[in-house]
Amino acid sequence: MTAQHYLDQVALLLRTIPEIASEPDFALKGGTAINLFVRDLPRLSVDIDLVYLPVADRTTSLDAVRTGLERIARRLETRLGFKVERHLLPDGKRLLVHSDSTAIKVEVSPVLRGTVFPPEMRAVSPGVEDRFGFAEMQVVSLADLYAGKMAAALDRQHPRDLFDIHHLLAQEGIDDDLFRAFLIYLVSHSRPAHELLCPHRLDIAAQYNDEFVGMTVTPETLDTLLAAREALISQVQRRADAAASRRFLSSFHALDPDWSAIGLGGEIAELPAVRWKLLNLRRLHDENPEKFDAQQVMLTRCLDQSEAGHATGQQARAATS
Repeated sequence: MTAQHYLDQVALLLRTIPEIASEPDFALKGGTAINLFVRDLPRLSVDIDLVYLPVADRTTSLDAVRTGLERIARRLETRLGFKVERHLLPDGKRLLVHSDSTAIKVEVSPVLRGTVFPPEMRAVSPGVEDRFGFAEMQVVSLADLYAGKMAAALDRQHPRDLFDIHHLLAQEGIDDDLFRAFLIYLVSHSRPAHELLCPHRLDIAAQYNDEFVGMTVTPETLDTLLAAREALISQVQRRADAAASRRFLSSFHALDPDWSAIGLGGEIAELPAVRWKLLNLRRLHDENPEKFDAQQVMLTRCLDQSEAGHATGQQARAATS
């Protein structure tokens, strides 16, 4: 795929956004939100990932998502003359938006509904506006935006995610609100928490060469992305081992979440992804108690391992100071 093709996709994306922005129950998340609305397009991102904001039962939510996307599709067809394909997926609904030979995806996840913190209206960054024109829409909070990105980076470890994390760590860093949001995305994840906190390092060299090179304004080395991965793992392990975070994680996996331990209200318990994970943990506890207990042991071992590593690092720094 050529650089010009990516630029054509970004231009199509910016023309599509106003037709999405008129739907108040959707907010933008993911790499496009980061690279077009927070950053000045350091890397190209051409998928529109949306979160459905209201917290309601699954049937009501899925019906609302379908009708909302259908309204968007019809506006794109009638107002802009785009061709729109509708795809129902097991994990959500997707629109494929076509203009001439260029296409982009618009997706909504049915599980990740609602947010930890309120969304906000954002305009595209100045560099994006200068190059492609103005657009604005509702975007999830910075804490939700990067919490989701951190979870993705620890899970799939794709170079795109690590690039975004590299810029986060080099600029804003991980503040308290972001880490609180991350803990919610962590316990809501389909994988056990210990697999994200103490992940197996994946070989990403092929993905780097095949799916990342050429997508950034300034070339970024594989070593830089691997260093960002290690920095992220180190920071989340250290903060997860803090007394309050550890108490929250232990209570969640004991099926009695202590939301106050991390300064969040009980309304977080109503988020569909949180409820779904607790339901699955309870089912695991009842149907396979050995596996349930093993996950708790692995979480404790992961946190103990990170505590030992942090202490060793402190001792090493003290010895050389």
